[in-house]
Amino acid sequence: MSEKKHPCPDCLKCQWCSDTRCSLCLRPKKSCRRKLSQAEQIALYERLNRARNEVQIEAPARRRVLFICSDGSCLGPMAAHLTNHDFADRLQALHASLEPQGLRPQTRAVLAEIGIDASTSKSLQVSRYERDSFHIVIALDDESIEKAPLYFAGVRRYSLHFAAPDRDLADEQETLSAFCATRDALRRQLRDFFRTQ
Repeated sequence: MSEKKHPCPDCLKCQWCSDTRCSLCLRPKKSCRRKLSQAEQIALYERLNRARNEVQIEAPARRRVLFICSDGSCLGPMAAHLTNHDFADRLQALHASLEPQGLRPQTRAVLAEIGIDASTSKSLQVSRYERDSFHIVIALDDESIEKAPLYFAGVRRYSLHFAAPDRDLADEQETLSAFCATRDALRRQLRDFFRTQ
């Protein structure tokens, strides 16, 4: 074997690299003044890739759920917020209504009681989501069960029969109690439902 310009371990035949190229490998600032052998380069590459893959392991994508109710004032928003709160690790819930009327203040109040902020939540028309994809669509009251659109093709559709709380009670405290009862019943049923999904 002919004489080498530098003692490079993976060079079988010295090609008398330019001083510029050699200075990259044998830079004085480096603690190790030798090039890695081919086996060492492969081992380093595999070690770095293994570490990067361990860091990049992603959690499985959350399934998307759409709740549909008749007016979007209580049941739909309440169900979506409860689902996002209780199953945030695996579900993303949205809500829509057949004829949006906006959230009632009692809906926001009873959700706030359990630490859920619904202050920016809006009631949206169900047609807003006609091009979106969902894994599950759930109709919450009799009107939405009967009139929910059919354009969510290939999606698992379910019905949960709930009655919206009475909004015409004379006493505000009674009205709030009715909303609390609806919230708690809805939460129980949603927990039972999603534990089996």
